Amino acid sequence: MSSYEIMHELTYTSVCRNNGVIIFDALAKTELQTGRRLHEDLLDFSNQIERRGYCTYYPVKSKQMMVAALKTVLNECRSGVLYPVLHFECHGDPSKGIYIHASDEYIGWDELVRYINEINVATRNNVGVVLAACFGFEISKFVNFASPCPFNFVIAAQDEILAGQLQEVLIGLYKATMSSGDLEAGLRSLDDRLNFFHCGKWFYQNLASYMINNFNAVGRSDLVEAIVSSRVAKAGYQSRELVRFERARAKKYLKTPQNFYRQASRRFFHDKVPISYEDFNAFVGAKKRK
Repeated sequence: MSSYEIMHELTYTSVCRNNGVIIFDALAKTELQTGRRLHEDLLDFSNQIERRGYCTYYPVKSKQMMVAALKTVLNECRSGVLYPVLHFECHGDPSKGIYIHASDEYIGWDELVRYINEINVATRNNVGVVLAACFGFEISKFVNFASPCPFNFVIAAQDEILAGQLQEVLIGLYKATMSSGDLEAGLRSLDDRLNFFHCGKWFYQNLASYMINNFNAVGRSDLVEAIVSSRVAKAGYQSRELVRFERARAKKYLKTPQNFYRQASRRFFHDKVPISYEDFNAFVGAKKRK
């Protein structure tokens, strides 16, 4: 289990349970076998510290194989035995997603997020993602304020990286986390080639900004209409009764800042409210004064 403080002005200790690293290796055989080497190193280390079975390795030859491997992980998580970090060794494209060399296929970032989200739901927000791929940080753009967070955190490069460039850094991350049980210890080994994105921190910073700048009569009215449009689109049809019902429901949701905060938090954090409204409101008040 890893616990680490994310914000200084607002006390927020994030807990992410973890008992395994799952490596998905989609690199070509002619390339540096960084995924296989990572697996071997972590396997040896986990045996030394008597955490056998901590690391699992999936060589991926096609998109179908990747999906099947992710479904296998999902089933393990649904049984309550696995809380994984999902590690992807592959090439990445900023617009196309991750590349599977053997089959010359891409899995789009949005599609990959959907599969990861299923696993995160099964673990109740205890999934970490590490992308040893160019432009892997693109995945963070698919975190949506109005939907449950698809992962607890992601570690990835924002731009291009050279083959094998992150190997030692990531081995250090996993070994430090594995031996101490504390992700924060592992994060100290990261350098500026990798970015750390935490969904909880992103949520609270953006929610605070919204409450300061937009939680007024005009802003709430606009948000009501956006919510109504979204729900009508999901329903697949439109009628006066449906629009009236959804508008009343949206207005109730936005009636008070307390109600809005608690419902937004529960949705995003998988039915949890990590920080009380009172503490969050004090944080917002301090930012307003600044």
